Amino acid sequence: MRAGDNPFTVQKVRKIRYRLSGETWEGLLERLAKLRYRAAIVGPHGRGKTTLLEDLAPRLEALGFRVRSVMLRTGDRRLTREQRQVLVRQLSPRDILCVDGAEQLGRISWLALLARSQAAGGLLITSHRPGLLPTLLDCETSPELLAGIVSDLLGREVEGAEELFVRHGGNLREALRAMYDVWAAGAGGEG
Repeated sequence: MRAGDNPFTVQKVRKIRYRLSGETWEGLLERLAKLRYRAAIVGPHGRGKTTLLEDLAPRLEALGFRVRSVMLRTGDRRLTREQRQVLVRQLSPRDILCVDGAEQLGRISWLALLARSQAAGGLLITSHRPGLLPTLLDCETSPELLAGIVSDLLGREVEGAEELFVRHGGNLREALRAMYDVWAAGAGGEG
C-alpha cells in the first residue's frame, strides 16, 4: 500500500475535528465568556486538546476577537522571541492569546505571560494538568469516540475499537498511529 492510500495518514486524521460530548459550541463559548475568556483546556496526551483549541479559534474570530496562537513542545521552558512577538506585541482587548502546551513553561515564564496577557481580551491554554487557569473543559475520550473516528476514516464500521482504546490508555493519537501501522503492513483490509 502506498502511504497516501493509508486511511490513517496524518493529513486524513487532521481533517477529523473535535466532537463535543453533551455540550454545544454555543454553550462552551458561553462558559468561556463567563470565565472572561481566561481558561484552560485540560487532559492527558491524545485527548483532543489541540484540536479543540484549533476549532475554537474561528468561533472566537466570529465573535470579533483576533486569535494569536503558539504551540509549545516538550522542554520549552520559555517562549522564544518569535513566540513573544506573536503573542504579546501590541495587545488590545480584542486579542485572545492561545497557548498550546502551557504546562511546559517554567514558573517565571508562566507568570510573565500571565502579566503580559492582562492587556488582551483573553488567554486560552491547553495543559495536561488543571490549575494554571480555570478549567473550561476536561477532554475525555471513549471507545465509542475512537470507533466513530475510525469509521469516518474508513467509511465503514470496524470491530476492535474498545481493545485498541484500552491498549493505548485512551490516547486516540496513539491508537490512530497504531491503525496506520496496521494498514501500512497490509493487514488493515481484513477488519
